[in-house]
Amino acid sequence: MMMVTICVIFVNTVTTTCLGMGATGVLQAAANMCMLGMSMHFTPIPPQHLSISGTLTTSNLIMATWSREMWQSVVNRVLRMFTSGPFGTHFATSVATVT
Repeated sequence: MMMVTICVIFVNTVTTTCLGMGATGVLQAAANMCMLGMSMHFTPIPPQHLSISGTLTTSNLIMATWSREMWQSVVNRVLRMFTSGPFGTHFATSVATVT
């Protein structure tokens, strides 16, 4: 038997996870441990899966000389694309900063 993490999805959103025990390749036993009445197996979504972060580095001579305001404008457009794109409903909030 191995521990299997199962995502609990409600209206297209992962709301919590459940750690169940199941045989390799067989999720039914694990799913049985994750029934709604078995709340002791439910865990919050780990913090590292609640945000996306990264660093952008450029060696393009023209872009490398852009002002902070120009980069903030680009980042603001990315934020608008997050909220209006196909995955927009999956972002509760989005924040980006230029340092």
